[in-house]
Amino acid sequence: MAATLKFIHASDLHLDRPMSGLTDIPTHLFEVLANAPYEAAQKVFDMAVAERVDFVLLAGDLYDSEMGNARSAAFLLSQFERLADKEIAVYWCGGETDHPDRWPSAIELPDNVVTFSSRIVEQVDHERDGETIARIMGSGYDAKHRRAAGDFSAPDSELFTVALSHGEFDSAALKAEHVQYWALGGNHKASKHDRTSSTVVYPGTPQGRSPKESGAHGFKIGRIDAAGKLRLQTVESDRVRWLPQKVAISEGVEVQALKKELTERAAKIVVDTTDQIVLAKWQLATEGMFNPAIRKREWSENILEWLRDEFGRGDKGLWSVSLEVEAPKQLPSDWYEEDTILGEFMRAIGRYQSDDSLRLNLHEYTPTTVEGTLTAGMSQVSQARREDVLRRAAMVGIEYLAAHKHYSGVDENEEIIDEVEVGI
Repeated sequence: MAATLKFIHASDLHLDRPMSGLTDIPTHLFEVLANAPYEAAQKVFDMAVAERVDFVLLAGDLYDSEMGNARSAAFLLSQFERLADKEIAVYWCGGETDHPDRWPSAIELPDNVVTFSSRIVEQVDHERDGETIARIMGSGYDAKHRRAAGDFSAPDSELFTVALSHGEFDSAALKAEHVQYWALGGNHKASKHDRTSSTVVYPGTPQGRSPKESGAHGFKIGRIDAAGKLRLQTVESDRVRWLPQKVAISEGVEVQALKKELTERAAKIVVDTTDQIVLAKWQLATEGMFNPAIRKREWSENILEWLRDEFGRGDKGLWSVSLEVEAPKQLPSDWYEEDTILGEFMRAIGRYQSDDSLRLNLHEYTPTTVEGTLTAGMSQVSQARREDVLRRAAMVGIEYLAAHKHYSGVDENEEIIDEVEVGI
């Protein structure tokens, strides 16, 4: 019969990596944003102590050892010592940025911390009260060598066996015999894959850093019952959470009606995320006859400032990073027929919109200093992305070519002028 045990699996703490994607950071959030990675990591170790787990699996990229950040090293040392006092073991394999063998030589790691080489797979048997209850097979990230299936093959036994590593693995490597749990790191987005005889897990980063890492982030706690069955739980740990918001509006929306809808959406976010400050990029998706009024920069800026005043002045709640009105799906048809520079531009856009075989060739307009892999990616534009790029291009052209054009269809009761400078 298998022994019962509990463990925590975390990775990609990136203690010294700051938030990105913010061009305008409010003063009252400076400290929150700076401390968010540490607060998220703190919850990992707090949970280990509270749950009295048998061990903690750290799958790399805890901090950047090349940066030599004293705060990161001091934080980790204090947490390792906390776990040592509770007789909780730590198994740590290095990632791309944190190599345990580069830990400051003047600072000795506590005896409860076991580190693994990146060159070979090492095996450690975990004991409790003199009895071996689990086996850890660990190896850190190695850019020059991709692990094969045989590297992590373990002897057949009733022991719960963990493969601890960092990086991407192909399917063959994940078929190593007698490994029940793959504790991996290197992906900031959490994922779990159940295989025939094992579970492959990336816990993700405990704290998202940018709009690309939106949604909740955390770590895993695993529990093995007496029958050897694994139950895995996700524990949310992020202090700051990116949550993009898309709201459908009509082109003729009234400001008060829009504010009511945004209030309902924002209030729900605040209620659902009581432990986080939420960073939101608002996108207003429009339907109906084109209305230039809602695309004036002043219009969007006023709505954004109102959102910030209503919901974003505390160290919890919602901070609105930006507000953008989506490029319209249709523009007035008579613009395409004008005998003007604007008309020529709109007809050129129309040709690309109606003929998918015409390639955008965006790489022709990029600086020669841009890497080749990036320019190659620009030539591969999905259909949905192509349509969005063309609509945005049309709006940029309108901004510069029709800055003082009189637009029809504008409600005279709106507080706008007849000659509108259209902004995107």
